[in-house]
Amino acid sequence: MRVEPRFRDQIRCLVLKDRRAKALDEALSPEDRVAFNGFLVSVVAVLLAPRLRDRCGIEELAVFSDEVAAAHRAERRPVNEFVVEEILREVYGVPRLFLTLPVPPRTVSAAGAAIVRYLNNTDSTVAADIDRILDTAVELSRRRDPR
Repeated sequence: MRVEPRFRDQIRCLVLKDRRAKALDEALSPEDRVAFNGFLVSVVAVLLAPRLRDRCGIEELAVFSDEVAAAHRAERRPVNEFVVEEILREVYGVPRLFLTLPVPPRTVSAAGAAIVRYLNNTDSTVAADIDRILDTAVELSRRRDPR
Protein backbone atom coordinates (compact mmCIF):
# COMPACT_ATOMS: atom_id res chain seq x y z
CA MET A 1 0.00 0.00 0.00
CA ARG A 2 1.24 3.45 -0.84
CA VAL A 3 1.64 5.57 2.28
CA GLU A 4 0.70 9.19 1.68
CA PRO A 5 3.18 11.76 3.04
CA ARG A 6 0.27 13.41 4.88
CA PHE A 7 -0.32 10.14 6.79
CA ARG A 8 3.27 10.27 8.05
CA ASP A 9 2.81 13.94 8.87
CA GLN A 10 -0.37 13.22 10.80
CA ILE A 11 1.36 10.60 12.97
CA ARG A 12 4.39 12.86 13.45
CA CYS A 13 2.08 15.69 14.58
CA LEU A 14 0.28 13.33 16.96
CA VAL A 15 3.54 12.19 18.56
CA LEU A 16 5.03 15.69 18.72
CA LYS A 17 1.73 17.05 20.09
CA ASP A 18 1.35 19.46 17.20
CA ARG A 19 -2.18 20.88 16.93
CA ARG A 20 -2.21 20.19 13.18
CA ALA A 21 -2.85 16.50 13.96
CA LYS A 22 -6.54 17.16 14.53
CA ALA A 23 -6.94 19.16 11.32
CA LEU A 24 -5.15 16.46 9.32
CA ASP A 25 -7.43 13.84 10.85
CA GLU A 26 -10.57 15.82 10.06
CA ALA A 27 -9.41 16.35 6.47
CA LEU A 28 -9.34 12.61 5.70
CA SER A 29 -11.98 11.45 3.23
CA PRO A 30 -13.69 8.13 4.02
CA GLU A 31 -11.41 6.35 1.50
CA ASP A 32 -8.31 8.08 2.85
CA ARG A 33 -9.26 7.12 6.39
CA VAL A 34 -9.26 3.42 5.50
CA ALA A 35 -5.79 3.78 3.94
CA PHE A 36 -4.59 5.85 6.91
CA ASN A 37 -5.84 3.19 9.32
CA GLY A 38 -3.80 0.56 7.48
CA PHE A 39 -0.70 2.69 8.00
CA LEU A 40 -1.69 3.41 11.60
CA VAL A 41 -1.79 -0.33 12.35
CA SER A 42 1.76 -0.58 10.97
CA VAL A 43 2.89 2.32 13.18
CA VAL A 44 1.34 0.60 16.21
CA ALA A 45 3.13 -2.64 15.30
CA VAL A 46 6.49 -0.85 15.14
CA LEU A 47 5.87 0.92 18.45
CA LEU A 48 4.74 -2.27 20.20
CA ALA A 49 7.65 -4.44 19.07
CA PRO A 50 10.03 -3.35 21.86
CA ARG A 51 7.23 -3.17 24.44
CA LEU A 52 5.26 -6.41 24.00
CA ARG A 53 7.80 -8.34 21.89
CA ASP A 54 6.84 -11.15 19.53
CA ARG A 55 5.29 -13.38 22.15
CA CYS A 56 2.04 -11.83 23.10
CA GLY A 57 -1.15 -13.72 23.79
CA ILE A 58 -4.75 -12.67 24.10
CA GLU A 59 -4.49 -12.07 27.85
CA GLU A 60 -1.51 -9.72 27.47
CA LEU A 61 -3.27 -7.84 24.70
CA ALA A 62 -6.39 -7.43 26.84
CA VAL A 63 -4.34 -6.13 29.78
CA PHE A 64 -2.48 -3.68 27.56
CA SER A 65 -5.69 -2.42 25.94
CA ASP A 66 -7.15 -1.85 29.40
CA GLU A 67 -4.02 0.18 30.33
CA VAL A 68 -4.41 2.34 27.22
CA ALA A 69 -8.13 2.91 27.85
CA ALA A 70 -7.62 3.72 31.54
CA ALA A 71 -4.89 6.25 30.75
CA HIS A 72 -7.11 7.97 28.21
CA ARG A 73 -10.13 8.03 30.48
CA ALA A 74 -7.95 9.67 33.14
CA GLU A 75 -7.25 12.41 30.57
CA ARG A 76 -10.98 12.63 29.80
CA ARG A 77 -10.45 11.16 26.34
CA PRO A 78 -12.98 8.44 25.68
CA VAL A 79 -11.72 5.36 23.88
CA ASN A 80 -13.23 1.93 23.38
CA GLU A 81 -10.85 -0.64 24.88
CA PHE A 82 -12.37 -3.36 22.70
CA VAL A 83 -11.40 -1.46 19.56
CA VAL A 84 -7.93 -0.88 21.02
CA GLU A 85 -7.73 -4.63 21.57
CA GLU A 86 -8.98 -5.27 18.04
CA ILE A 87 -6.05 -3.28 16.63
CA LEU A 88 -3.63 -5.16 18.88
CA ARG A 89 -5.12 -8.46 17.73
CA GLU A 90 -4.60 -7.43 14.10
CA VAL A 91 -0.97 -6.56 14.81
CA TYR A 92 -0.32 -9.91 16.51
CA GLY A 93 -2.44 -12.07 14.21
CA VAL A 94 -4.78 -13.14 16.98
CA PRO A 95 -8.43 -13.96 16.12
CA ARG A 96 -10.51 -10.80 15.87
CA LEU A 97 -13.19 -9.71 18.33
CA PHE A 98 -15.56 -8.18 15.77
CA LEU A 99 -16.31 -10.87 13.22
CA THR A 100 -19.82 -9.93 12.15
CA LEU A 101 -19.86 -6.13 12.34
CA PRO A 102 -17.00 -4.00 11.06
CA VAL A 103 -15.66 -1.30 13.34
CA PRO A 104 -16.30 2.17 11.87
CA PRO A 105 -13.05 3.55 10.39
CA ARG A 106 -13.24 6.76 12.48
CA THR A 107 -13.40 4.59 15.64
CA VAL A 108 -10.36 2.62 14.49
CA SER A 109 -8.48 5.90 13.93
CA ALA A 110 -9.36 7.11 17.44
CA ALA A 111 -8.29 3.83 19.05
CA GLY A 112 -5.06 3.71 17.06
CA ALA A 113 -4.28 7.29 18.03
CA ALA A 114 -4.94 6.37 21.67
CA ILE A 115 -2.35 3.59 21.45
CA VAL A 116 0.21 5.90 19.81
CA ARG A 117 -0.44 8.62 22.44
CA TYR A 118 -0.14 6.13 25.29
CA LEU A 119 3.13 4.68 24.02
CA ASN A 120 4.50 8.17 23.39
CA ASN A 121 3.50 9.30 26.89
CA THR A 122 5.09 6.26 28.53
CA ASP A 123 8.28 6.04 26.44
CA SER A 124 10.40 9.16 25.99
CA THR A 125 12.28 7.66 23.04
CA VAL A 126 9.23 7.62 20.74
CA ALA A 127 9.24 11.34 19.91
CA ALA A 128 13.01 11.45 19.55
CA ASP A 129 12.96 8.49 17.16
CA ILE A 130 9.78 9.32 15.22
CA ASP A 131 11.38 9.50 11.76
CA ARG A 132 12.94 6.03 12.09
CA ILE A 133 9.65 4.67 13.47
CA LEU A 134 7.73 6.13 10.52
CA ASP A 135 10.27 4.80 7.98
CA THR A 136 9.98 1.32 9.50
CA ALA A 137 6.18 1.56 9.52
CA VAL A 138 6.15 2.53 5.82
CA GLU A 139 8.23 -0.57 5.01
CA LEU A 140 5.98 -2.78 7.15
CA SER A 141 2.89 -1.30 5.53
CA ARG A 142 4.27 -2.09 2.07
CA ARG A 143 4.96 -5.71 3.10
CA ARG A 144 1.49 -6.09 4.63
CA ASP A 145 -0.23 -4.78 1.49
CA PRO A 146 2.08 -4.54 -1.54
CA ARG A 147 -0.50 -2.74 -3.76
